[in-house]
Amino acid sequence: MGRHQAFGMIANRCSAADAECLKQMRDGGHYKKLGLTWTKFCEERAGVSRVYANRLIDYLEEFGANYFRLSEVIQISGETYRLIAGAVSEDGLEVDGQKIPLTRENRKKVLAAVEKMRGKAQAKSSTDTLRRRLDAMLVELKAVEPTGSERLTLIGPLDEGARKLGGIAHELRAKLLSLV
Repeated sequence: MGRHQAFGMIANRCSAADAECLKQMRDGGHYKKLGLTWTKFCEERAGVSRVYANRLIDYLEEFGANYFRLSEVIQISGETYRLIAGAVSEDGLEVDGQKIPLTRENRKKVLAAVEKMRGKAQAKSSTDTLRRRLDAMLVELKAVEPTGSERLTLIGPLDEGARKLGGIAHELRAKLLSLV
């Protein structure tokens, strides 16, 4: 309990050690010795909500101490951290082959690097989603067993779709070749 309060007084932010203290108190049931529930302990003794304390513990268990190192420099959600976690280490944030130390002085660099990495990850995610949707549509089309007149009805839109997809592929190839 004393360690948690000391960490809270030393830094107005959450550190991995602070989250570890909360985890030990919760998992060890130490709050029960005070005759408190976990919720009451969090609110009255730790000065945080139960939901917030549990979220910090979850982040510690899922991401480890590096999440907290980064969150001391910039505000970052768990969702964003998942996208860039592989680039975060004790030494800093690696982007484009360079390590940016996780210090307050580097806050702007770190924030710019996270935004850049997040954009790349989201673009990849969009491409993956599009690919899955296209694959699902093709599977669905192959499963259709149209009758005579339905075949005629489907041929036109399928030919038109194939023409449009071919045009998109051609445009992408041209853009790719212009970069070379």
